[in-house]
Amino acid sequence: MAEYRQWRNENRTYLKDVIPLDTPYNLKVEVSSLCNAKCVYCAHSKPDHGVFEGNMPVELMERILRDSKEFPNRYKVMEMFSFGESLCNPNLPELINMAKKADVAEKINFTTNGLLLTEKKIDELIAAGTDIIRISLQGRDAKSYWDTCRVKVDFEEFLSKLKYLYDHKGDCSVRMKIADVAIKGIENGQEKFEEIFGPIADTIFVEKIIPMYADIDYNEIDSSIYHESINGREKIKQTKINTVCNRPFYRLRVAADGKVTAACCDIPNDFYYGNIYEQSLHDIWEGQRRKNLLMMQLEGRRFEHPICKGCTIPNDITTEADVLDPWREKILAKYK
Repeated sequence: MAEYRQWRNENRTYLKDVIPLDTPYNLKVEVSSLCNAKCVYCAHSKPDHGVFEGNMPVELMERILRDSKEFPNRYKVMEMFSFGESLCNPNLPELINMAKKADVAEKINFTTNGLLLTEKKIDELIAAGTDIIRISLQGRDAKSYWDTCRVKVDFEEFLSKLKYLYDHKGDCSVRMKIADVAIKGIENGQEKFEEIFGPIADTIFVEKIIPMYADIDYNEIDSSIYHESINGREKIKQTKINTVCNRPFYRLRVAADGKVTAACCDIPNDFYYGNIYEQSLHDIWEGQRRKNLLMMQLEGRRFEHPICKGCTIPNDITTEADVLDPWREKILAKYK
């Protein structure tokens, strides 16, 4: 039976002690910005979300890997996932294999809704050397899938593919989570989720949905989402909205069209740093645009920004290691 555990590592380095970082801990590579689902809590549910839609070409991955060699260290993780469904890119196994051979990251993972998995694709992904496959579930039966993401699912066939993945995963870790809105109001919803998916995963988890996208009215989904997001998703209770968002201090994102951003969770409103076709990743990481964003956070000016001011993502923390507010002025001195 799977261990009940959140996706993010709880044994985290205290960010306040290691920044500024000379190498991102996390590089998000958007292998596809397309998606085959329209989850109610995601910007993909909007017909015009303002984000380029397409698959990352192999040539762009080659450029990413070349630039990654300029950093003094490897990334702790390279995520082949961002706004879209990674399996929409038919070249995903090849892209993962390229990254593994380049040896620029300690771990290579991707997140998927799993709906496009086939036995052939699973075999290719495992053979490519994928370290972690994370399945983002949207229901525990066909009806809840339709209600949550407007996708018609042959649920028994879907389960058979997930079982095949688990049975043939080799050294790959298979992790599954379900959105809390997909089981809320269902009698014994979490128990049924654990009963169905526990035997075919290494870890399982119920993820609390937080107001991630500025263009989504989360009150239409569940009126408690905004209120609960202030307290953080896991363990570390917060009493106010934090001033400093920790994410841009350790993450970087390359979009499917080559744009490089802060890897903000609200991708349609992400902070643009530059373009990998015009600058190297290393130069963008060390560049003035990124520094300006970090200084805005540390100087307490986040609430003056039209997008940042209403964002609760800085409270989405799992351990004290992620909190930067108490040390804001001390950290600020390192960037001046």
